Amino acid sequence: NSQSVENSDSLEQDAAVVRERVLKSLRNSQVTAHLYKNEMDFDKTLLHDVGRTDHYIQRGNKGAAALNLGVYLSDLSQLMAFNKNDEASRYFEACFRLSDFIGMKKQLNLAIQFGFNEIIAGDEKLKTSLEQRFEDSGNAAQEKEFKKFHAAALTGYYVEELYHLASFIQSYNTTDKKDSTFFAAVKVLVDQKDEMNNLITYFDHIKLKSEGISAYQDLLALQAKYLTLDRDRVLRETNASLLLKEKSLQDIFDALFSFRKRIIDF
Repeated sequence: NSQSVENSDSLEQDAAVVRERVLKSLRNSQVTAHLYKNEMDFDKTLLHDVGRTDHYIQRGNKGAAALNLGVYLSDLSQLMAFNKNDEASRYFEACFRLSDFIGMKKQLNLAIQFGFNEIIAGDEKLKTSLEQRFEDSGNAAQEKEFKKFHAAALTGYYVEELYHLASFIQSYNTTDKKDSTFFAAVKVLVDQKDEMNNLITYFDHIKLKSEGISAYQDLLALQAKYLTLDRDRVLRETNASLLLKEKSLQDIFDALFSFRKRIIDF
């Protein structure tokens, strides 16, 4: 009925606002795309194993499935940036299956259009495939479930994006002369306090913390590392080798990598 359609539209608009707030610095800086296309060799070991899709579905834990849907969406964006089309198709299939499982196919369609618009426009085969797969798509999840799964998927995507960025920074060859890219990446990574606060506020708003979702606790642990980070001092450092020894930055790496491992091990 018209009321349910209006509710669905409202949920999607709210989700879009939250997504913009959480991903703002990553989108505006475009540093990850710059890294992928110009500086960073493609490292497929950083991708999450797409073969675990069945595991998340068979376990029946839709929250864990939503978290890993977000992870796979981030990996899909990396594969597409590197024009790894055959591998990308496997990750797209995983995303489609997980979104169908949790009842959020329409939201996945919107997320893909949002994230990969330019790539889709230049790939007629992919564009046609998307149109066919999502022709009758809708969101089956009810309002409470929708917000819960959206928060989880957004968290998975956000953590995986930061994971790729942090992995580049941590493995950076300090004898490389392309230090400007390294320091740009560091700036984006350390400038996530507001975005993380926005994501945590979203969790609080939809009362997810009362349900004991472990992702919320991991978010708080990561936020705590950001709160103790001396951002200005880190950004004043011009020696890449010294910066990589900065304890507060290493603490963020540790919390982030631990968070990411917990998500994919569900």
